[in-house]
Order: sequence, then C-alpha cells, then structure tokens
Amino acid sequence: MENLGFGLWMTAMGMGTVFALLLLLMLVLRGIGWADQRATRRRTGAVTTLADVDGEPNEGPEGLTPEEIAAITIAVITHARVRRGQAAPAMREVQPGSQLFASRWVAVGRSYQNQPWKPR
Repeated sequence: MENLGFGLWMTAMGMGTVFALLLLLMLVLRGIGWADQRATRRRTGAVTTLADVDGEPNEGPEGLTPEEIAAITIAVITHARVRRGQAAPAMREVQPGSQLFASRWVAVGRSYQNQPWKPR
C-alpha cells in the first residue's frame, strides 16, 4: 500500500506524456496541412473550381469541358465497378481445384469432414 502513491504518480506521468505527445503531433500535422493549403492556393491562384468569377465555365485540363470531365468520371467509375467483380478470377495464380492438397491443414480439414474421428 505504501507504493500506491508512486504507482499512481507514474501512471499519471506516463499517460500525461502520451497525451501531450499526441497533442503535439496533432498540432504539427495541422500546421503542415495549413502550410500546404497556403502553398497550393498561392501556386494555383484563388479560384480552384472550373468556373470563372463571372460564372462562365472554364475549360478543364487539356481543354475539356465540365460535361466531358463528368462523362469520363462516370466511365472510370463504371469500369472500376465492373473490374472489381472480375478481380478474383483475374488475380488468381492457379485455377481453382487444381491444387487439392495445397497444405497439410487443408488436407487434414477435408479428411475430418469426410471421415470424422472415432475413438478406437
């Protein structure tokens, strides 16, 4: 019981140090984000959308209009969704069922399914 005060003091100091370092890390990361936003605004200018200050649409990258950019975005999303459904067959190294005894664990599991253990 005499070491209870010391244990509580060490716990408070350890947890306080951890929380202080996490707070410091959070402040550093927010500062980096703030500096990055300022640099991006300075590099690209104040307008970051595809519309002028007048409301007239600008041409996007390589002379694309906003409608063309939207069409390309929809095509990319659709392609990714279709490709995701085909990912398992496309990423396989071997054909399913070609390695029936791929590991001892699989073989033992299959043998227990087919022939359960019985005491002698």
